[in-house]
Amino acid sequence: MTGWNVSRHPEWDMMYAAGLTVREIADRCRQNVATIRLHLSVREKYAPGLRATHEAALAGRGPDRPTTAWRRRLDEALAFQAAHQRLPSNSGEGVEGSLARWVANQRTAYLSGRMSAAKVILLDGLEGWQGHPQQQLLDERWRSTLAALTAYVAAVGEMPRYKNYASEHERTLGVWLHTQHQRRSEGTLQSWRLEALDAAVPSWRSRS
Repeated sequence: MTGWNVSRHPEWDMMYAAGLTVREIADRCRQNVATIRLHLSVREKYAPGLRATHEAALAGRGPDRPTTAWRRRLDEALAFQAAHQRLPSNSGEGVEGSLARWVANQRTAYLSGRMSAAKVILLDGLEGWQGHPQQQLLDERWRSTLAALTAYVAAVGEMPRYKNYASEHERTLGVWLHTQHQRRSEGTLQSWRLEALDAAVPSWRSRS
Protein backbone atom coordinates (compact mmCIF):
# COMPACT_ATOMS: atom_id res chain seq x y z
CA MET A 1 0.00 0.00 0.00
CA THR A 2 1.30 3.44 -0.90
CA GLY A 3 2.45 5.46 2.11
CA TRP A 4 1.34 8.96 3.02
CA ASN A 5 4.65 10.32 1.74
CA VAL A 6 3.21 9.87 -1.77
CA SER A 7 0.53 12.39 -2.66
CA ARG A 8 -2.97 11.12 -3.47
CA HIS A 9 -3.62 14.21 -5.60
CA PRO A 10 -0.34 15.48 -7.14
CA GLU A 11 -2.30 17.72 -9.52
CA TRP A 12 -3.69 19.64 -6.53
CA ASP A 13 -0.18 19.99 -5.13
CA MET A 14 1.14 21.37 -8.43
CA MET A 15 -1.67 23.90 -8.70
CA TYR A 16 -1.15 24.97 -5.09
CA ALA A 17 2.60 25.31 -5.62
CA ALA A 18 1.89 27.40 -8.73
CA GLY A 19 0.04 29.93 -6.57
CA LEU A 20 -3.57 28.92 -7.12
CA THR A 21 -5.80 29.41 -4.10
CA VAL A 22 -7.77 26.56 -2.55
CA ARG A 23 -10.96 28.06 -4.00
CA GLU A 24 -9.45 28.18 -7.50
CA ILE A 25 -8.31 24.56 -7.25
CA ALA A 26 -11.77 23.54 -6.03
CA ASP A 27 -13.42 25.35 -8.95
CA ARG A 28 -11.02 23.81 -11.46
CA CYS A 29 -11.33 20.25 -10.12
CA ARG A 30 -15.00 20.41 -9.12
CA GLN A 31 -14.12 19.41 -5.57
CA ASN A 32 -15.16 20.55 -2.11
CA VAL A 33 -12.99 23.31 -0.65
CA ALA A 34 -12.76 21.52 2.72
CA THR A 35 -11.54 18.32 1.02
CA ILE A 36 -8.73 20.12 -0.76
CA ARG A 37 -7.80 22.11 2.32
CA LEU A 38 -7.53 18.88 4.36
CA HIS A 39 -5.41 17.22 1.66
CA LEU A 40 -3.01 20.17 1.54
CA SER A 41 -2.65 20.26 5.32
CA VAL A 42 -1.67 16.57 5.23
CA ARG A 43 0.78 17.21 2.38
CA GLU A 44 2.44 20.01 4.37
CA LYS A 45 3.12 17.47 7.13
CA TYR A 46 4.79 14.99 4.75
CA ALA A 47 6.29 17.55 2.34
CA PRO A 48 7.30 20.56 4.49
CA GLY A 49 7.65 23.76 2.49
CA LEU A 50 4.64 23.31 0.21
CA ARG A 51 2.74 26.11 1.94
CA ALA A 52 5.77 28.42 1.78
CA THR A 53 6.15 27.69 -1.94
CA HIS A 54 2.45 28.45 -2.44
CA GLU A 55 2.62 31.72 -0.51
CA ALA A 56 5.66 32.87 -2.48
CA ALA A 57 3.99 32.01 -5.80
CA LEU A 58 0.74 33.68 -4.68
CA ALA A 59 2.59 36.83 -3.65
CA GLY A 60 4.36 36.86 -7.00
CA ARG A 61 1.19 36.69 -9.05
CA GLY A 62 1.05 39.75 -11.24
CA PRO A 63 -1.89 41.68 -12.65
CA ASP A 64 -2.84 38.70 -14.85
CA ARG A 65 -4.20 36.78 -11.87
CA PRO A 66 -7.59 35.02 -12.29
CA THR A 67 -9.98 37.51 -10.71
CA THR A 68 -13.48 36.65 -9.51
CA ALA A 69 -14.94 38.23 -12.65
CA TRP A 70 -12.54 36.25 -14.86
CA ARG A 71 -13.46 32.96 -13.15
CA ARG A 72 -17.15 33.80 -13.56
CA ARG A 73 -16.65 34.18 -17.32
CA LEU A 74 -14.76 30.89 -17.41
CA ASP A 75 -17.65 29.19 -15.61
CA GLU A 76 -20.04 30.63 -18.22
CA ALA A 77 -17.85 29.34 -21.05
CA LEU A 78 -17.62 25.89 -19.44
CA ALA A 79 -21.40 25.79 -18.97
CA PHE A 80 -21.93 26.78 -22.61
CA GLN A 81 -19.59 24.03 -23.83
CA ALA A 82 -21.26 21.45 -21.60
CA ALA A 83 -24.69 22.42 -22.94
CA HIS A 84 -23.76 22.69 -26.64
CA GLN A 85 -20.71 20.40 -26.91
CA ARG A 86 -18.72 23.17 -28.60
CA LEU A 87 -17.08 26.51 -27.94
CA PRO A 88 -19.17 29.68 -28.36
CA SER A 89 -19.16 31.00 -31.93
CA ASN A 90 -18.22 34.49 -33.12
CA SER A 91 -21.35 34.43 -35.24
CA GLY A 92 -23.51 33.93 -32.16
CA GLU A 93 -25.56 36.74 -30.74
CA GLY A 94 -25.86 38.14 -27.24
CA VAL A 95 -24.21 36.05 -24.55
CA GLU A 96 -22.70 33.56 -27.01
CA GLY A 97 -20.98 36.28 -29.03
CA SER A 98 -19.65 37.88 -25.86
CA LEU A 99 -18.28 34.54 -24.64
CA ALA A 100 -16.68 33.89 -28.03
CA ARG A 101 -14.83 37.19 -27.84
CA TRP A 102 -13.70 36.38 -24.30
CA VAL A 103 -12.34 32.97 -25.37
CA ALA A 104 -10.59 34.61 -28.34
CA ASN A 105 -8.92 37.10 -26.00
CA GLN A 106 -7.66 34.27 -23.79
CA ARG A 107 -6.27 32.47 -26.84
CA THR A 108 -4.47 35.61 -28.01
CA ALA A 109 -2.93 36.18 -24.58
CA TYR A 110 -1.82 32.56 -24.38
CA LEU A 111 -0.28 32.35 -27.86
CA SER A 112 1.61 35.61 -27.29
CA GLY A 113 3.07 34.22 -24.05
CA ARG A 114 1.35 36.82 -21.84
CA MET A 115 -0.92 34.47 -19.86
CA SER A 116 -0.19 33.49 -16.26
CA ALA A 117 0.27 29.86 -15.27
CA ALA A 118 -2.78 30.06 -12.99
CA LYS A 119 -5.05 30.98 -15.89
CA VAL A 120 -3.61 28.29 -18.16
CA ILE A 121 -4.32 25.66 -15.50
CA LEU A 122 -7.87 26.86 -14.91
CA LEU A 123 -8.60 27.03 -18.65
CA ASP A 124 -7.51 23.43 -19.11
CA GLY A 125 -11.09 22.25 -18.61
CA LEU A 126 -12.33 24.27 -21.60
CA GLU A 127 -11.69 21.89 -24.48
CA GLY A 128 -10.18 23.44 -27.60
CA TRP A 129 -9.82 26.97 -26.20
CA GLN A 130 -6.24 27.21 -27.48
CA GLY A 131 -7.49 26.75 -31.01
CA HIS A 132 -4.63 24.49 -32.09
CA PRO A 133 -5.01 20.77 -31.22
CA GLN A 134 -1.33 20.11 -31.93
CA GLN A 135 -0.26 22.90 -29.58
CA GLN A 136 -2.62 21.58 -26.93
CA LEU A 137 -1.02 18.14 -27.22
CA LEU A 138 2.45 19.67 -26.91
CA ASP A 139 1.41 21.61 -23.82
CA GLU A 140 -0.05 18.47 -22.23
CA ARG A 141 3.24 16.65 -22.86
CA TRP A 142 5.16 19.59 -21.40
CA ARG A 143 3.10 19.53 -18.21
CA SER A 144 3.53 15.76 -17.98
CA THR A 145 7.31 16.10 -18.25
CA LEU A 146 7.30 18.84 -15.61
CA ALA A 147 5.43 16.47 -13.28
CA ALA A 148 8.04 13.77 -13.98
CA LEU A 149 10.84 16.26 -13.28
CA THR A 150 9.22 17.28 -9.99
CA ALA A 151 8.92 13.64 -8.94
CA TYR A 152 12.54 12.94 -9.92
CA VAL A 153 13.91 15.88 -7.91
CA ALA A 154 11.79 14.92 -4.90
CA ALA A 155 13.08 11.34 -5.04
CA VAL A 156 16.75 11.96 -5.90
CA GLY A 157 17.32 15.36 -4.33
CA GLU A 158 19.10 16.88 -7.32
CA MET A 159 18.49 17.98 -10.90
CA PRO A 160 18.72 15.41 -13.70
CA ARG A 161 21.85 15.48 -15.88
CA TYR A 162 21.95 15.34 -19.63
CA LYS A 163 25.64 14.46 -19.47
CA ASN A 164 27.14 11.70 -17.30
CA TYR A 165 23.63 10.51 -16.55
CA ALA A 166 22.89 7.36 -14.56
CA SER A 167 19.82 6.24 -16.51
CA GLU A 168 17.91 6.90 -19.71
CA HIS A 169 15.13 8.47 -17.65
CA GLU A 170 17.58 10.93 -16.13
CA ARG A 171 19.03 11.74 -19.57
CA THR A 172 15.57 12.41 -21.01
CA LEU A 173 14.68 14.77 -18.17
CA GLY A 174 18.11 16.38 -18.29
CA VAL A 175 17.85 17.14 -22.01
CA TRP A 176 14.35 18.56 -21.49
CA LEU A 177 15.52 20.76 -18.62
CA HIS A 178 18.53 21.94 -20.63
CA THR A 179 16.14 22.96 -23.41
CA GLN A 180 14.07 25.01 -20.94
CA HIS A 181 17.26 26.80 -19.82
CA GLN A 182 18.13 27.62 -23.41
CA ARG A 183 14.68 28.95 -24.19
CA ARG A 184 14.65 31.07 -21.06
CA SER A 185 18.02 32.57 -22.03
CA GLU A 186 16.71 33.27 -25.52
CA GLY A 187 13.51 34.79 -24.18
CA THR A 188 11.35 32.25 -26.01
CA LEU A 189 10.07 30.30 -22.97
CA GLN A 190 6.37 31.10 -22.55
CA SER A 191 5.62 33.00 -19.35
CA TRP A 192 3.20 30.38 -18.02
CA ARG A 193 5.83 27.67 -18.48
CA LEU A 194 8.45 29.78 -16.71
CA GLU A 195 6.05 30.38 -13.81
CA ALA A 196 5.17 26.68 -13.63
CA LEU A 197 8.85 25.68 -13.52
CA ASP A 198 9.65 28.27 -10.85
CA ALA A 199 6.73 27.05 -8.73
CA ALA A 200 7.31 23.30 -9.14
CA VAL A 201 11.13 23.24 -8.98
CA PRO A 202 12.35 26.57 -7.54
CA SER A 203 16.03 25.56 -7.75
CA TRP A 204 15.96 24.70 -11.47
CA ARG A 205 17.54 28.05 -12.45
CA SER A 206 20.58 27.48 -10.27
CA ARG A 207 21.51 24.38 -12.24
CA SER A 208 25.03 24.70 -13.62
